[in-house]
Amino acid sequence: MIAVFDNFIKDETLLKEIEQNKTELFKEPGVFKWYDGWWNSPANNTAKKIIQYVWGEHCPISETFSIDGFEYWTGIQKAKLADGKKDGWNDFLEPHFDKDEAWHKKTGEIVTPIIGSVYYPIGQDFEGGELHVYTDGSDMPPEIIKAKPNRFIIFQAGQHVHTVKTVTKGTRLALAINLWEKEPYSKQNGILTIEQ
Repeated sequence: MIAVFDNFIKDETLLKEIEQNKTELFKEPGVFKWYDGWWNSPANNTAKKIIQYVWGEHCPISETFSIDGFEYWTGIQKAKLADGKKDGWNDFLEPHFDKDEAWHKKTGEIVTPIIGSVYYPIGQDFEGGELHVYTDGSDMPPEIIKAKPNRFIIFQAGQHVHTVKTVTKGTRLALAINLWEKEPYSKQNGILTIEQ
């Protein structure tokens, strides 16, 4: 399943907060974090407010999930400079599927989230950076989803290999959110950061 929702967040207060707090929201790209859900603790930062909005208050799909919480992280892909040099960030993301990395390292077993999602915040101007999802296997053509501001995408991030193609202009920002049925081993062992 891949579901795409445009102009997703309609709450003007939250949109304004995302825009005002973008530096704070994206200050630790690639740092995996854990949120045990608004039913256990308040949504006390912008990322958690986005999670509550998209998965709690305005969940766009009718499927019901029993979960322990959310793994989330921010990503930055930035176009190379005119001379072809990297400007601090990679301009793409390698093909992968999401899994409990610490458990896999320890046991070799693959444990994946129930479902994954990506939110692209407002106020971005970039080209490229499409999400490619290989729903029919990595040797078949992917489904291609354009990354665009205020777009929310839901897909089987733990089942299908996916990648971010090259950003050719500007900077692409994304908040990735995975739903876990059971708290992952990575969280139990302090590998996922708990934001206070």
